[in-house]
Amino acid sequence: MPVHRRHGAILLALALTLPLFKDARAQTSGDLTLVSEYAGRGVALYTRPALQLRVEHDTAAGWYGGAFASPVTFDNRTQGQLTAYAGGARRLTSTLSWDAGVTRNTYLRDGRRNYHEFYAGVALQRASVRVFYSPAYYGEGRSVYLDLSGAYPLSDTLRLAAHVGVLHPFAYDGVAAKDSADVRIALVTDVGDITLQAGWQARWRTYLPDFPKPRAFTASASYHF
Repeated sequence: MPVHRRHGAILLALALTLPLFKDARAQTSGDLTLVSEYAGRGVALYTRPALQLRVEHDTAAGWYGGAFASPVTFDNRTQGQLTAYAGGARRLTSTLSWDAGVTRNTYLRDGRRNYHEFYAGVALQRASVRVFYSPAYYGEGRSVYLDLSGAYPLSDTLRLAAHVGVLHPFAYDGVAAKDSADVRIALVTDVGDITLQAGWQARWRTYLPDFPKPRAFTASASYHF
């Protein structure tokens, strides 16, 4: 699996393990990941260690589609999350590319939380910028999420990955809500087909006050196939 795809899985801005950019060849790939806690965009979706699965297929024409599965907990009820996504990517230059697509998040025991997002962005070899728009984020009001992610090599086997996100909700329960933000910094290394990461995460305010705050320490191990 190419290194850039591993960056996408580690940074999780997600919708969920999208790569920084795509190879122009047909391939099917996947990740089986053990996380210390399932957290994203400044909220903890599952506060215990969780096993997650992602499978994706890319075409030579630049189109891709995939699915992601993980346990989540809403209102003290554990259930499954299934996320399907599809999109297209194109290279503009040897180092610059763009992609756009849509994701659909489905919660098996609480359909009120289901939502979809449209996204678009650009990526360099070591960084990406994406904007996500949802008409009903977690079943609530419209929202826009800005995702800034990147990775910097520290050595042949170690790299520093970073993510900053800003969520702008247009309304929450019919009332205008304030922006929120989250940040994550992690050290990442590859051992054969396994990627290990450990890092720190934090949030500034939250759009979803009924969701718990994630722990500051985060870690995961991903097997790529």
